[in-house]
Amino acid sequence: MTDTLQRPAAIDRSVPAILEAAEIVIARLGLEQLSLAQIARVSLIPLARIYQYFADRNAVLGALSARELNRLSGSIGTRAAWSGAMDADERVDHVIERFAGFLDNTSAAYLVLCGPFDEASTEPRLDAVHRLGLALYNALGGAGSDDHPYRTGESLDYAAELVFACFRRSLQLDGRITPTAVHMAQHAARSFVADPATK
Repeated sequence: MTDTLQRPAAIDRSVPAILEAAEIVIARLGLEQLSLAQIARVSLIPLARIYQYFADRNAVLGALSARELNRLSGSIGTRAAWSGAMDADERVDHVIERFAGFLDNTSAAYLVLCGPFDEASTEPRLDAVHRLGLALYNALGGAGSDDHPYRTGESLDYAAELVFACFRRSLQLDGRITPTAVHMAQHAARSFVADPATK
């Protein structure tokens, strides 16, 4: 019996090259100019081959968005070690400031905040919102009970959606996440999770 060596299958690097070219197009020409034809010009991959992987511009944006959202989810610390000197509001503010810091890059902010662009980016976006909600939950000390109906996991996902909405609005109006938007997101989240007994 003889052993035959099999060559490993060639790894298709088209998708990473297409996404890298899309990022170059966005950086050089802006999001408005992103098209499969522009990606083909930058990547030197034939347009027909790009169509094998992506049906249209939104599919490319969806793949880029999913990648950014997965990076974001990995960067949101859901179990931070908090200083005893920080109260719950300060911890909530800190979580939102860190989230804003991740979105300092306009392209990343657009891909995270303005989607989902297609079905492939829907699940990663929901996961990112949930992880931000979980980070807020832990910033509040995990305080979920009948006394705090707005501090349950589901309601904190709504608070996270408020943060996304404040940042998305700022991006649309100002082209970036402004300090005012960060402040408004912090205020909205703190108001949403405030103890009903103190309202």
